[in-house]
Amino acid sequence: MSAISAETNAFEKAIDADFKGMEGAASFKKMGEQLAKMWKGTVMGFVQKQATHISDLCQAVADLEEKLEEVTVRETCNKQKLEEMEKFRETNEVKASRQEMAKKMEAAVTQVKILDMNFDKEIDDHKEMLNCAKIRLRAKVKASEQERFGELVKKAVVQVLAKKTVKRKARDDGRDIWTAPIILTMKEQQERWEMEDLLRRNKIYPTFHWPKEFLEPMKKMREELAKQVDEESHYTRIRPVQTDGKWRIRADVKPKDGSGRFLHKATWEMPPLDEETRSKVPDWFKPTSWAGVVRGRGASVAAPPPEVGREAEADMET
Repeated sequence: MSAISAETNAFEKAIDADFKGMEGAASFKKMGEQLAKMWKGTVMGFVQKQATHISDLCQAVADLEEKLEEVTVRETCNKQKLEEMEKFRETNEVKASRQEMAKKMEAAVTQVKILDMNFDKEIDDHKEMLNCAKIRLRAKVKASEQERFGELVKKAVVQVLAKKTVKRKARDDGRDIWTAPIILTMKEQQERWEMEDLLRRNKIYPTFHWPKEFLEPMKKMREELAKQVDEESHYTRIRPVQTDGKWRIRADVKPKDGSGRFLHKATWEMPPLDEETRSKVPDWFKPTSWAGVVRGRGASVAAPPPEVGREAEADMET
């Protein structure tokens, strides 16, 4: 090969190498652009994916908060319903207990209780005590009223509330007597008042026979009454009364100086029968109404007439 041919081949190879080098650089640049594009796409995809994921999480949190709020509202409603149900149950419980006490009072207003009847001796046989009580009662009734007394007693249930007579001082004159409480239960309330009037006309002074379940409540009610009524100068009479078909407790007072008459001073709702139920009623022992305030600590405290004195004492019986 000639020298010219060799140089030509070398030049062609150099050109070819330069061309190929330029082609390789262009290829590398293109590859770089593709890689950058791929990387950008990958990063953007990742960001978008994460953004979508975060959005989904936010929506899930919002959904949970909404459900939590629903649950909270539902629980609040349920709690309110439970409280309302409990209040309704307690209201019914109190109402039922009041009605039970009212039934006791309804029976009590048909009864007459006689204290200080002298049996003259100790008696421990119940039948003998009962017969003796009937005989002693009839003996105290004057002849003009024997017939009506007999009619009333015949329709009454006579009871002696003791296992035997006991010896104690009589309330009126302080003499020693053998006695036991006597109960006359009439069929009708009107007959009860008639029997009481008849006994009073014959100097037998009956008292009101309170149900034993009312004795403790009555103490609390008297304590409240004493805040407004001067018991040093006034007698107090407490009775169950029925107005508009509802039983209540009423207090009347009268001066001890013998003037005036018993006047209405306070009224209570019928207290629940059992102590546990009463504890659920705030201020059950406070009067629902006051008719007035009794004053007069400087009033005369002279001994009252026998009938008034016995009637006042009867209300203090426990």
